[in-house]
Amino acid sequence: MSTAHTAGLVLPVRHRPTGYDHESVIRLGEFADAQPGWSTLWVPDSLMALPFLDSGVLLAALAARTRRIRLGVGCMASLGFRHPVTVARQWADLDALSRGRMLLAACPGNGTGTAVENELRTFGMDYREKVARFEEAVELLHAVSSGATSYSGPFTQVENLDLGPGFVQRPLPIWITANPSPTAGPATVDRLLGRVARLGDGWLTFNVTPQLLRERVERLYELRAKLRPEASGRLEICVFLNTNVGLDQAAVRADATQRWFQTAPRGVTLDDLDGIAAIGSPEQAADLAGRLAEAGATHLAIEPLSLDVPAQARALTELLLPRLNLLPTPDRSLVQS
Repeated sequence: MSTAHTAGLVLPVRHRPTGYDHESVIRLGEFADAQPGWSTLWVPDSLMALPFLDSGVLLAALAARTRRIRLGVGCMASLGFRHPVTVARQWADLDALSRGRMLLAACPGNGTGTAVENELRTFGMDYREKVARFEEAVELLHAVSSGATSYSGPFTQVENLDLGPGFVQRPLPIWITANPSPTAGPATVDRLLGRVARLGDGWLTFNVTPQLLRERVERLYELRAKLRPEASGRLEICVFLNTNVGLDQAAVRADATQRWFQTAPRGVTLDDLDGIAAIGSPEQAADLAGRLAEAGATHLAIEPLSLDVPAQARALTELLLPRLNLLPTPDRSLVQS
């Protein structure tokens, strides 16, 4: 059975109710960096709507204390709130500090909910404006990480931009997150996947079965051919996968269920987990990973759905990764800026 080419570990950045602090997150990142099966570390992002530690602070610390592994934010829901020149400045330095290991997965964030509405009010914009600013920021980042020193858009005009040592990766890889509901109609799917096709070097998604992923990967390539005919080559397809593996099936299920009730992802019910999460034996988890790869996934962003994330990360390293037949990842500490 096919497997995704690479796998990344999603770090636990919620400061409540789980109580993971910066140092414990960084130590877990150091652990994964020492295990050749992990190719990427992921940190989520939110300014106000979700109780996350700051993504930029964590990425800088991880860049300084890891050597090999790629470092991603997935997804950067606050991009539409941040001035894109500030983001460019920070990410140029992050890419230099990490010697070319940064990966930005960007998204406009959710548009509804009390916490989201409060966040929008705080930044003085509606969701439509936030989405427009997000798209402009992606375009600016593509441009300046490719060497441009000026940019002009509806919200941002900059000339003579000097980013110092600048980006090691030219351009910075930017993936776009889009999660159409499994019941979304064709117009909604095309609107969301069309954004990926127009702006992204890859697609990050969650809450997909292998069959649904296959259908949407096919549609994504059709849309890219229509909207960006000059683009060629393979898109990176990353599936965010809640995972809990172990030898005691009852214990695995109980642990995953308790953790789910702490986090309760938007748009996902407990019943949904059987089809979209890898919970169970290592063999069961590897089987789902293989079917996702056959459907088009090139990368898995694996979030330990566990009350004890470090222990589950060790279990994933020992029990699951050897069954995935992952491609070897280069030692990026040798990349010179």
